[in-house]
Amino acid sequence: MKNSSNNKWNNTLLKYKQKNLEIISLSKSIRYVGIINYHGRTLDGKIKSGIKPLFSPNQVCNEFFAIATSIKLREKSLSAIGKSNYIVLNHKKVTILLFYNNKIMYYITFDPNQIPNKLLIQKIKNITTVA
Repeated sequence: MKNSSNNKWNNTLLKYKQKNLEIISLSKSIRYVGIINYHGRTLDGKIKSGIKPLFSPNQVCNEFFAIATSIKLREKSLSAIGKSNYIVLNHKKVTILLFYNNKIMYYITFDPNQIPNKLLIQKIKNITTVA
């Protein structure tokens, strides 16, 4: 029984790795793709080759926890405003695109001033919503 659970979890992680690779290959302006659980823990992450991370490991933990907490706090208001399609956070050094689906968050960063267009957003959304 335990072996079956491990196999299922390993298959899920493999699926996340495949999604990350698929997303990061969509655009040269994508720096990083991470998949985060409901508690802000990284399930898989992929930084594009040659890109220097902006966060230290401790900052990454804090960022993902803050994002997960923010998403959880907003859940009760969704009945009034509707489910979130995606969130764009534009910073001086990076643009962040967030998708939330079934308690899993996709955290995608782009080069500064590279706001993803609707076509790219739709392609990413299609990847993130496939089971």
